[in-house]
This record gives sequence, C-alpha cells and structure tokens, in this order.
Amino acid sequence: MRGRMLKREGYYAESYKPRLPLSGYGVAIVLDSLHPEFKKGDLVWGVTGWEEYSLITATKGLSKIQHTDVPLSYYTGILG
Repeated sequence: MRGRMLKREGYYAESYKPRLPLSGYGVAIVLDSLHPEFKKGDLVWGVTGWEEYSLITATKGLSKIQHTDVPLSYYTGILG
C-alpha cells in the first residue's frame, strides 16, 4: 500500500489518485449485473474500490466465492 502512495513510474501497481477511492483486495456482493457470469446476490472477491458501492465494469480479476463456510475476510488474505 505504501508503494502506491508514491508517484513511481514502472511500479507494478498504479499510484493512488487524489480524491478517488483507494482500491485493493475486497469482498463484495453483486447488487445488479448485466454480465453473464455474475448475477444479483453473488459474492465476489478481487480488486475493488474501498467504498460503500462500486461500479465495476472490468470483471477481469474478479472471482465468485463458491464456499462460504469460512469467514469472508479470508478471501482478502489466506484464500485470496
């Protein structure tokens, strides 16, 4: 996270931009979707905006959560 706070050319991840939400690994519930792989109510994990609601148009890197018998927070760490 610290590396993304600095302006670095060629860094593996894009720098954070002022006045925009931070992003990183997160778990989300799909509220609405036009994508054939994701439907309302699905749980997903991947890189998301750290905000109350996100509009995600690029689904590359998002994965459906199939097993909810573990805490969802595990998907941002040990299972992610």
